[in-house]
Formats: sequence, structure tokens, C-alpha cells
Amino acid sequence: MEDSPIKKQQDMTWLENLQKNSWEPEVIISGISLAFLFVIPSRLFDFSVILIQDYGLEQIPASLVLVYFSVIISVFKIFLVTHLLMRFVWAGMLGITYAFPDGIVKEKLFKMSQSVDYHPPQYYLLKLERWCSMLYGAPLMVAIPIFTFTAYLIGLIGIYLAFNLDFEIIYVIFMATLIGFSIATLVWSKTKTMVGKSMSGTVGAVYQSNLGKWFFVSFSLALLVLAMPFIAQDLKGFSSYYANINTGDSDYEWPDDRRYFEEYNPDGKRFARMWTPHKRVSSEVLDLYLARYEREENSIPQMNALLPESDSIQWKKVESLADQYRVYLNDSLVNAEKWVKVKAGLAGQKALLGQIPIDHLPSGIHEVRLEKLTYLPPFLGGGNELRHRKKWARFEFVKE
Repeated sequence: MEDSPIKKQQDMTWLENLQKNSWEPEVIISGISLAFLFVIPSRLFDFSVILIQDYGLEQIPASLVLVYFSVIISVFKIFLVTHLLMRFVWAGMLGITYAFPDGIVKEKLFKMSQSVDYHPPQYYLLKLERWCSMLYGAPLMVAIPIFTFTAYLIGLIGIYLAFNLDFEIIYVIFMATLIGFSIATLVWSKTKTMVGKSMSGTVGAVYQSNLGKWFFVSFSLALLVLAMPFIAQDLKGFSSYYANINTGDSDYEWPDDRRYFEEYNPDGKRFARMWTPHKRVSSEVLDLYLARYEREENSIPQMNALLPESDSIQWKKVESLADQYRVYLNDSLVNAEKWVKVKAGLAGQKALLGQIPIDHLPSGIHEVRLEKLTYLPPFLGGGNELRHRKKWARFEFVKE
């Protein structure tokens, strides 16, 4: 049954009133959302680290998920901050139209300005209203598709962790699905109709048809470029949690004390490689913690299978997680009498604890250096290899 003319008129009146007063919920939602958006990246960062260290997630999928979420969050940040700034300008223009309802009185201007054609303040007020409303809905056309891909990837990662698969398999499935879906959208009318009737498809079509398709494409690319600094900031330091790579040269030469000493890590962030409680040590032993990575521990069989084939890597048989490490004290190879599994630090992360004897050392500055044997899993025709990482971690401490 078709709606009656009265019902249609009521709906239109309600919609018009809603559009006129939309600025109130817009400002409230923008402010609250921004408060959360500036906190969420650090929480996602910490959660990704937990997945890598405690649950055996490889670095590639963790990075992909973190990048996808960072793109979504950065897009919303850009639009919401811009929206709030424009609403401030809009509020100022609204105040001008209220304070001076007559607008411009040319007779009271200087003679040289009386011949100029001015727009009334209401003109800019309506322009700002239109742009504010347009900006507020724009993130939907970018965020919804990326979030859909991310949710699908997370589902595949759950399968990969549950069945302890190589990520290569999951990655091929993920990429093949995206490519297949893209082709289906171009070829099959049903898929195209489904995408068109989705929220993101509708929003994208509205913006393309009103702003121009090429402007829309250029605007989307410019938005991604503008989001790059925010994404880089969200990912800063994440590579140090890649267990199978060396520490960067700058970090290795200039170690950050916050990454190696509990006393300089009051926020309780997880340690990526190794750490000790204090930089100044007065006891006869140094308590050394080695960060534990689930996937590295599960790779022991592959390591032992490849060791006889690796002529360039001289390493004894790996029987436990501790055997994957070599600890050097001032370039002298040392070992703790026993390594024990503990949950340590303010974050309570899993680690190996060993006590390194230092009673024979003179007072002064000394160095601890950590080397690691690591396994590179197969990925797109590469991997399934061993690597000896000689610059895995280092720090200096003071013997009192």
C-alpha cells in the first residue's frame, strides 16, 4: 500500500527539521568521537603486540590489521577535526547574522567600498552549513569498505591461529577473494547491484554525482596521502616487535632506555626484546628478561630441521626457547645457570628470566648484547629459512 500524501508530507517535514537541526548532534558526536579516536590507536597497538607475543600471530598479518584500522581512524580524525573547525567558523558567522540582521549597510562604508558588491552573511552561513554536512558524511565512503575487508581478514586470522597455519595460505585466500570480488563487481550485475545498494555504495554515488567523479577520485587519493603521517605515527615502533629482524641501526647504536629498563617504562608498555629492572646495578648478578614469542617457540622443529643444511650458521641444536638466544657481556659469551619462565614487568608479559653473573666486573659502564636464531616462515615463494640476527638487541648498564 502506498503512503498517503499526508504521511509523505509529514515525513518530509520531519526530515527538513532534522536537517536544519543536525548541527547539534554533529558537534556532540564529533567531540565525543575524537576523544576516543585519539586513544584507540595506542590500544590497538598494544593489542597487536599481545597477539604477536602471546598468541603467535606473525608480523605481516598484525601489521596489515593495524594499518587498516589506522587508515579508518585517520580518515575519521581528519574529517571530524575539519568538521569541528568549520563549525566554529559557522557559529561565528551565525552570531554575525544574529547581531547584524540587516547585513551590510553600504551608506555607512567608506566611499571606495560602497561600489563593491558584497555577499550577505547568510550566503556564507548557508555555504558553511552545506560543507559541514557534506564533510560529516564523507568518512563513510572510505571507512566502511576498509572496515569490511579488515573484519574479513580478522576472521581468516582467527582460523590461521586456531589451526596453526602458515600465513601464506591465509594471505593467498584473502587476496584471491578481494580480486575475485572486484572482478565479480565488474562482470556480474547481481554483485554490482548488491554493492550499489550498500551504504558505502550509496554514499559514494551521492558524492560522485554531486561533486564530479574525477574530483571524487582525486579527493579520495589526496585524503589517503593526507592520512599517511597519522598512519606512520600509529605504527611508530611497531617494527621492534618483529622477532625475526634486527634492531634498526639507529636504535641499535643509540638504545632507548625506555625499551630496556623497567624504571624508565612507567606506563607499563610491553618490552620487545630484552630488559632488566634498573640501569644501575649494585648486586652480584644482573636479572635479565628475554621477551617470549609464541611463534618463535613453536618454530623449534623447523629450526632443527634446517640447521644441518645451513653452512653459514654455526648454532647448536635448539632444545628450548632459551637456545635461540646468545647473550654477550662486553663481547664475551655468557649464559645463565638456569632460565625460568615468568610473567614480569608492569604489563605482566611472558618472558625468560636468567641471572647473569657480574661480580667480576669493575665499576663502570658495561654492555649486554643479544643475538638470536630465527626462522623465516614460507611466504609467496620465499622464506622457510634460518637467519642469525647479530644485532637483535643491546643496552648498557652501570655496575656500582
